[in-house]
Amino acid sequence: MPQKKPLKKTLFYFEPLNVWDKIAIWVYGIATFVFICFDRWGAQSNKVEFLITYALVPQLANYWINYRSLANFKSYLIWFGYSVIHVILYFFLLNDPYYKDARQILLNTIVLMSLYQLLRLISIKLQRQELAMPTKDYKDMFSNRAVTFLDFILFVIYSGSFMGLTIFAFSR
Repeated sequence: MPQKKPLKKTLFYFEPLNVWDKIAIWVYGIATFVFICFDRWGAQSNKVEFLITYALVPQLANYWINYRSLANFKSYLIWFGYSVIHVILYFFLLNDPYYKDARQILLNTIVLMSLYQLLRLISIKLQRQELAMPTKDYKDMFSNRAVTFLDFILFVIYSGSFMGLTIFAFSR
């Protein structure tokens, strides 16, 4: 009996969310609700720090930890939805002088989510492999596949973009 070939996933595939996805998405949804409430009724002294933490967590975690989940387009669209919420929050906070030096960081999320998808597409087209997260032992963090030079380059592009956008956001 001939062996069956594994089914090849399409470029944009939709699969059910796994437990990790559901937890991360719900926790960030709760964080969004808490941020909105805290902005409205919280102490002035910690609002900017809360905004920075709230915005930076998905910008870092989505590539560095959640990159495998984002290959599932269902998960990606949910996280992209959060980046749209960040843009909406930016405009709600636009006239609040308290956030003047920090609100720009909210706009970075949609740029970085779009960049992630572009880098993923580059990896698939050039390597015929999903985007990987390089580790110090030259293996992907979750799939344990050997990391290529292109994987490192794409990681540097994302990380450099994150740092550049963050610096730019705080220099305005």
